[in-house]
Amino acid sequence: MVGKIVGVKMGGVFERLEGLLRERYKGWEGELQFKGSGERLRRLSGEMCWSREVVEEEVLKCLQAVFRDEYSEMLVCRGVDVWTLCPHHLLPANFKVSIGYIPCGQVLGLSKFARIAVTLGKMPTMQEQYSRDLADVFWNNLRPEGLGVYVVGRHGCMGCRGVNQDIEVVTSTLRGSFKETHEVREEFYNLCRK
Repeated sequence: MVGKIVGVKMGGVFERLEGLLRERYKGWEGELQFKGSGERLRRLSGEMCWSREVVEEEVLKCLQAVFRDEYSEMLVCRGVDVWTLCPHHLLPANFKVSIGYIPCGQVLGLSKFARIAVTLGKMPTMQEQYSRDLADVFWNNLRPEGLGVYVVGRHGCMGCRGVNQDIEVVTSTLRGSFKETHEVREEFYNLCRK
């Protein structure tokens, strides 16, 4: 999946950054550790900064795995591990994602929940937007009776700079019966928090 960044020519940007670091630390023994950093940054951007078009294409592929089924109880996939970049600081953020839904005549292949969650993290995104976007994909394409997305995030921008705290940030997005019915909402949250 490396190289999913499309239509962007970053050319010498990464090499220039490597050069700036090597110049800043010239004469220091650790200066040699920057050798090849430009290429590693290029690969990192290819792995973590896919184009919107490629993300949408990958999500559409996953959504082909929809099957007719009469299952009508709550299903929750939890603990999906997603890495993304904060768009403000370009520092890593790690999300633990839970997705729950009550199907309405069709179900999605189970592995596709994780694949879609990971794929949407391949663009730098704020946790709030990520939670909404993930809910939109499932709500608009599966048309379930109810849906919930629950995300616990840890953000490099808060952990290593600024406030310097390893804080958990929790967001949730609810649709249908998950939003409208107290018992359904509580069941979902209880399953996510176990």
